[in-house]
Parts: sequence; C-alpha cells; structure tokens
Amino acid sequence: MKKIYLFLVLVFLGLTVHAQDNGFNVRAGVNIASMTNYNAKVGFHVGGFYRLQLLSKAPLFFEPGVMFQLKGGKLSQSGVSTTLNLAYVEIPAMFGYRFQINDTWAIQPALGLYFAFGVTGTIKQSYMGQNQSTDLFGSNGSLKRGDMGLKIALGALVKRIYFGVGYDLGFINLPKNYTKGNPKLRNGSFYISGGYNF
Repeated sequence: MKKIYLFLVLVFLGLTVHAQDNGFNVRAGVNIASMTNYNAKVGFHVGGFYRLQLLSKAPLFFEPGVMFQLKGGKLSQSGVSTTLNLAYVEIPAMFGYRFQINDTWAIQPALGLYFAFGVTGTIKQSYMGQNQSTDLFGSNGSLKRGDMGLKIALGALVKRIYFGVGYDLGFINLPKNYTKGNPKLRNGSFYISGGYNF
C-alpha cells in the first residue's frame, strides 16, 4: 500500500513539474435548481477551483475546487405551497480540455464528479395563510446531508474571463428512511457561471 501511495505522489509531482498553465479560477453564478418531482427554484453558487495542467503538450486539466451551492425545489399541490431550501458545501473534481480558437477565444468542456455536504436545509410549507418551517438536515431531519453526482460544464474563455453553463445530476436518493415504492428525491441543477482564471 505504501508503494502505491509513493507512486501516486511521484506521478502527481511529475505532472506538476511539466504543467504550463496551473492557477486558480474563481466562479459565481445562478442556479436553476430542482429536485425529483419538484419544480425549479432560483439559487446561486460561488467558489473556486485550482487548475492543474496534466500534460505539458496538451491543454488537459484537472480542476478540484470548493463551492457554496443553493439548491432545492418548489411544489404547489392541493392548496399547499412547499419550498425546499438546501445549502451545500461542494467539492467538485473536474477534468477539462481547452480548445483554443484563436489568441482571444477558447472553448473548454469539462466533466467530473461532485461531493457535497448539506450545511443548512429547511422545508417551508404555506396553507391558507399559515406558514410552517422544518429543519431537514438536523438530527430529526428527514434528509441525508451527504450528496454526490455528475457535473457537466461547457465554458468559453475570452483571454482569462470565463462564461459557462452546466448541469449537476445528483446520484443520491436523499430521504433517510426511504421505503421502496415511495418517490425518490434527488438534486438537479442547471447553472450559469461567470469568473476569472488567474
């Protein structure tokens, strides 16, 4: 096992020695978030990535990062309005490739996984003027804090200014006490981002 760890460290060091465009990226933008069987609601995201070029002669990048994400969903049924507000600290791990169009423009698709931890979560329900709010992530909450999923993005670089769109597809069925036959509940989020590559 120690030999495997040593090998991975040497590979990582070898990659960083040859890297041509390492640096930090900052990102922020709007989420159009939804959950299974819920309608979309607007949230936002903000955070950053570290850009690590994996090959000296090709613009292939590994980009781990830290993001703050607001997700959730809305539903109106039988006179009851329900809103799920979920806030996550997210660790994305993305692989991207940069297609340089000219000296100014580049296109960068990216694909990877995200791992997230719910920091706050509430369900708010309104019926006939009466409002009720319940914690979803506490010890008595009904949802799991942990989430993970697929992250897809397509961005454009104008020099070092970034514009992009993407989608998060959650893999985790969030209810703690899920029983077969009940509706599943997974996160999803279309997002629009802007940012800067240092």
